[in-house]
Parts: sequence; C-alpha cells; structure tokens
Amino acid sequence: TPQKSGLIVNVSSAGALFNFFTVPYGVGKAGVDKMAEMGALQLKKHNVAFVSLWPGLVQTEYIVENKETLEKATVNGVRMNVSKAETVEYAGRAIVGLMNDRTIMKKTGKTMMTADLGAEYGFTDIDGRKHGSLRAPKTWLSSRFPWLAALLPSFIKVPWSWIVGAMHHYY
Repeated sequence: TPQKSGLIVNVSSAGALFNFFTVPYGVGKAGVDKMAEMGALQLKKHNVAFVSLWPGLVQTEYIVENKETLEKATVNGVRMNVSKAETVEYAGRAIVGLMNDRTIMKKTGKTMMTADLGAEYGFTDIDGRKHGSLRAPKTWLSSRFPWLAALLPSFIKVPWSWIVGAMHHYY
C-alpha cells in the first residue's frame, strides 16, 4: 500500500542569506532553500513535508582537520570556534525530531535551524551540549560581549522575517 505521507529534508546553511565562503556556495544554499519552499507547494497535497535545515558550524572532518587555520579567520567579522560547533549527529537528531513531529505539515516549505529544533524538541548534541540559535541575540553577543549575553534569556529570538528582510538585497 502507498505510504500516504513523507518528509524531505534539504541541508542548507545561513550561507543562503549571509556572504559566507564563495559565490557558488551561497547560490547553492539559496537554491536549496527555494527548492524546499516551492517543492512543498506541490507535495503538500500528497501529505509530504519538504523543509530546509540550517545547521550551525558543524564539526565535519574538514573543519576539525583545519581547526587552527579556521579559528584564526573571521566570517562576516565573527571568529569561528570549532570546539563549540555542532557535531554531524546533531542535524540527524533534528531530522529525527521532524520525522516524529505529528504537526510536520505546519512546517512544510520552511527553513529551520537545528538549534531552534533542539530547543523545540528537547534534544541535545551527542556530548550533551545545547546550541544557541542564530536568531537569538544571546548567541550573537556571547563571543564579543559575554557579560551582556549573560543578561539575556536564550528564548528571545529575532523573527525570521526580520532576518530575511535585513539580509535580502532585492529592493
């Protein structure tokens, strides 16, 4: 018998909005997000959810092998801290959370961050760490102004529409 439902997850990154790395990287990630948005419109009638997932910095083999070089560099003025990066398993846990979400169709066509899903579904990384959302001012401030970040609760998050509105250069 046909399954009657499904989930497709594209793995993207904040490189879709922010100027990370190279032009092909950013264009590719933006395309992946748009594919999820538009594919969701066509698949919704089949009860198939289609989403895009943004992990934070991930401890891939390349990132771990090049830790010293990467931590000396900055991306958009921010230093990378590989030891605080997500493990590759963290995105897997986010996908398991999405698979078990009975209201997944409310998320279809959306782009979501692994850290936000960790907070929503209550999972941690394999070493027990909780990751801060890129939408949370506490996360942004923690590397440059830790004293100020300590005063902010982590549940305060900037709405997606503000981030997209501030970053898109189409107007």
